[in-house]
Amino acid sequence: MRRSVLRHLLVVLVPCVLPFVLQLSQLTSAGVLLADDDQQRLQFFEQKIRPVLVQHCYKCHSAQSVQVRGGLLVDSRAGLLQGGDSGPAVVPGDITAGQLLSALRHESVEMPPDRRLPDAVIQDFQLWIQDGAVDPREGQVREQRPQIDLEQGRQFWSFRPVQNAVVPDAGADWARGSVDRFLAAVWTAGGIPGTPRDAAPETLLRRLHFVLTGLQPSVDEQRQFQQRYQQDPEGVLQETVDQLLQSPHFGERWGRHWLDVVRYADSTGGGRSMMLPDAWRFRDYVIRSFQQDKPFPQLIREHLAGDLLPAANAAQHDEQVTGAGYLMLGAINYEEQDKEQLRMDVVDEQIDTVGRTFLGMTLSCARCHDHKFDPIPTHDYYALAGIFRSTRSLTPGNVCGWVTRPLQTGVDQAAVLAWNQRDQELADQIAQLKKQAGKQPAVALPGIVVDDDEAELEGTWTESKVQQPFLGRGYRHSGMPRTGTGAVYRVKLPADGEYLLRMVVNHGSSRTENVPVVIFHADGETEVGVSQRQPGPQPGGFLELGRYRFEAATEARVVVRAAAAAPGHVIIDAFHFVPADQIGKLASAMPATAAAGGGSGGGGGKANRLKQLEEARKQHAANKPAMPIAMCVSDEPQTGDWHLHVRGEIRNLGPVVRRGFLQVATPADQAVTLSSEVAGSGRLQLAEWLAGSQNPLTSRVWANRIWLNVFGAGLVRTPDNFGSAGEPPTHPELLDHLAWQLMHECGWSTKAMVRRLVLSRAFRMTSDDGMLSAELDPDNRLWTRANRRRLDAESLRDAILQAAGSLDLSMTGGPTIARVSTYDNEYRHADYPLSCRSVYVPAFRNSMLDLFEIFDAANPNTVTGQRNRSTRPAQALYMLNSQLLTQQSEQAAKNFLASAGSQSPDVSAMIELAVCRCLGRQPLPGEQQLLLQAVQSDPGSAENWAAVFQALFSSLDFRFID
Repeated sequence: MRRSVLRHLLVVLVPCVLPFVLQLSQLTSAGVLLADDDQQRLQFFEQKIRPVLVQHCYKCHSAQSVQVRGGLLVDSRAGLLQGGDSGPAVVPGDITAGQLLSALRHESVEMPPDRRLPDAVIQDFQLWIQDGAVDPREGQVREQRPQIDLEQGRQFWSFRPVQNAVVPDAGADWARGSVDRFLAAVWTAGGIPGTPRDAAPETLLRRLHFVLTGLQPSVDEQRQFQQRYQQDPEGVLQETVDQLLQSPHFGERWGRHWLDVVRYADSTGGGRSMMLPDAWRFRDYVIRSFQQDKPFPQLIREHLAGDLLPAANAAQHDEQVTGAGYLMLGAINYEEQDKEQLRMDVVDEQIDTVGRTFLGMTLSCARCHDHKFDPIPTHDYYALAGIFRSTRSLTPGNVCGWVTRPLQTGVDQAAVLAWNQRDQELADQIAQLKKQAGKQPAVALPGIVVDDDEAELEGTWTESKVQQPFLGRGYRHSGMPRTGTGAVYRVKLPADGEYLLRMVVNHGSSRTENVPVVIFHADGETEVGVSQRQPGPQPGGFLELGRYRFEAATEARVVVRAAAAAPGHVIIDAFHFVPADQIGKLASAMPATAAAGGGSGGGGGKANRLKQLEEARKQHAANKPAMPIAMCVSDEPQTGDWHLHVRGEIRNLGPVVRRGFLQVATPADQAVTLSSEVAGSGRLQLAEWLAGSQNPLTSRVWANRIWLNVFGAGLVRTPDNFGSAGEPPTHPELLDHLAWQLMHECGWSTKAMVRRLVLSRAFRMTSDDGMLSAELDPDNRLWTRANRRRLDAESLRDAILQAAGSLDLSMTGGPTIARVSTYDNEYRHADYPLSCRSVYVPAFRNSMLDLFEIFDAANPNTVTGQRNRSTRPAQALYMLNSQLLTQQSEQAAKNFLASAGSQSPDVSAMIELAVCRCLGRQPLPGEQQLLLQAVQSDPGSAENWAAVFQALFSSLDFRFID
């Protein structure tokens, strides 16, 4: 009975229990294997991984490193998991996620940088990561950088929404407007007693003229103003201000301020600084814009996206297109051979310029990492970079060029159409003859031949077929003096691998002994010096330049740097890429350098006809109708978002960042990225974001720039930096009030805002110690007196020429450059010395006028919201010894004696007139006496009067505005 029950239980329970028993057995077995596996993994790490890290990585990436590169520590497991600036170095089990394996393969950054580790070592690291990256090391991790808190960042003064502050009641007994009341409120709060004193009428008039037009008031204007000021000071002030605002010289003066900010120049800077022959159109556009009082948002739109704006007529089209030249004016080294580096340098320059021009923000600080001072993440930088990478600024070439666009006005459209038709006819006939003549057959030589007519040429090369050997229809020579300066040969090779590179050497005694030929290949670049006085040793005149590894995915490139060659003619002909497995075929290949017109034989009639057509087209090109062009960006054919560059390295690409704007300067409830439906680069959307009334920076920055140019210093003393590294405003409520007025009451009118400021009582204050001494407030941050300021370089030059009677005020634009050669140190100013206003004098980045350099003209290489104000011996020496001062003093004396001398024989009256002409006031008794002693021996002597004028020009009262 018991046995039957037991048997029954076994029959019932065994099928149920057995699976659990087996599972338990497997788990136990697996546990043993895991323990064994852990030991094997640990041993693998100690033998294969740790020694490599210690030998090749610890120097730069350990706690003992002098400087930890890229923020990456590899001397602990925690450090590898945390990673560096690029993100985690290792993600256990995932060989695609971490940065370490990619760096070891030299796919992104290159670790170690000196050489790539053997494939077997890299395979060990791959297996280690796949197997869980077992690592027993303990150690520190780098301190995490605090994340940017955008909401907290929006509480910083410059990122808060602009508010219209309540105008205080202070200063009711003397104030002329809200500006005065805001200043008075600060004085009252600081316990500063008293009422501001006004400057003398002649001082005020001179100040008004220089601030609004940059020119000295005439003697007649001085007399009339002083007479009327005694009777109706308010009326004559308003009338004078309105006349000066309408003067054509207002645009020249205030346009010059803006040209400082937009880093205007007539040459490129960088490397061999090349001329920008059409930059003057942008300069004249800026002057027109301020003369016409163009609303500031419209100026922004035209600067950022003038080429994208609709135009009602040809004149508006040309105006807007010219305005977009703003993005093209940076100091760029167009000779940079790393074209991707050049492209990103242009993008960075544009982002930096836009940021400081309109936002007062140093955005370039976020190119490599989050901004260290302001709430601007690297993400925001590359959101903007996507916009500017979608913008075409460069034209390709060994030395790149800049994009231009034809203008529609000032063109004989019928003549242009007829010229284009004839040019196309000649081009078609030439192409047809070339097709009939053919070229060297592709099958004649193994591999790929790139001939000189397929190269990108720099400079002017002359075609020839005078001397053998050559391949195809001929060769090209550089001329003497050398006008051909470079050539770039590009080819897409069909497969990865090693290639033999050969070139045809068309030799001769007049050729150069050494021309640099640079080969860009998969392992870097190699420069080979080639003598063209000796024949190529192989059939057909070929010379072997070596074997190089090329990749099909990357364009092969060979550059002939003719400009750097030794003396003699430089010849360019064909380059020949021969795959390694086809080199043996060269012995049996047809040299054929005389084929297709390369040597004697038939086809002479066609060759002559071709030569005639090419000469006809050359002559036709010389008669091309004048086609005015402007520097102007355009959208790239392919636009879109772009990658974040890890640590700013152009080839270390991170995730793609959606195009957009600064998050911290955008209200939290508004979109900060471009809609996916946006077509084009996004520049137009960026312009609208900058010009929007809800942008907290643009109106503040522009209101501060206006105040600076009126009063000589900004409410924010760092006009190009409104971030935490800049200075806060001395009067924040006043700045916000002005920004609000600018947008909502002045309609973004610069002239309206300037008028309000110059009619304030604050503008009239004397520069002498008033309510508060200069010792207590040396920088005049409380604005209790006017700032005494030196004339800027342009105004100083104009004042000298004006007082001498040499200034030509009728010249109002156009080119003022006389060509000597391609580079700005070999150009001169047309009709030198120029008699036009200084704003029209060409701004050469590498060779400014001496006066401009010595007296702190704006640096055209960067945004200059406020110029330097140096005091150095060279300034006094220039006023005493320079050719300009000597010539203009003599000219002033000559003109003065011809006019004033004939009208008034009274020497004292003549001295008064000379002082009024130069200083805008009557001479002081001591000055009268000194000047009288200088001329009374011979009042008709031009030499004596030249000394008087040079003394006046050198005086502080001439060079400063009180």
